Amino acid sequence: MCFSGMYSAKKAESNITFESKNKEAKMKQFIGILLFAAMLSGLSSCFSTSVKKPDKLIAKDEFVKIMVDIYLIQGINIEPDKPDSLKKITQTDLYFSVLKKYDIPDTVFVRTLVYYSSFPKEYEKIHTQIMNILNEKEQQFKPRDKVNIGKE
Repeated sequence: MCFSGMYSAKKAESNITFESKNKEAKMKQFIGILLFAAMLSGLSSCFSTSVKKPDKLIAKDEFVKIMVDIYLIQGINIEPDKPDSLKKITQTDLYFSVLKKYDIPDTVFVRTLVYYSSFPKEYEKIHTQIMNILNEKEQQFKPRDKVNIGKE
């Protein structure tokens, strides 16, 4: 009995280790894809060759919404004193949850990002839209001035 209990504990521990390694591998893969996309878009802007439009291109208005959500999740700080259930959530999980929300495969997102960023002037307009939306959201949550109604 004691041996089987130790065996199942070790098995559970190895499953947890496998899951954390799997998440870590996913995170590294996603970060690698984003870095590759950024590098590719940077290189493509240096040359006069045009990037071929992908077969599945996310519309600009939807791309803006996705990017707004991605910027918002980048602001999420998972603190160490949070419950254990929240500690298991990684930044990569949050990125994938945004893509899942819009039902967009990560490859389609990366290709769209590379395509739009290969046109710097157009991408600057997209980025301006993103920043305007984020600024509007920030204004909604800023504390308002207190109104003095005669009580001190």
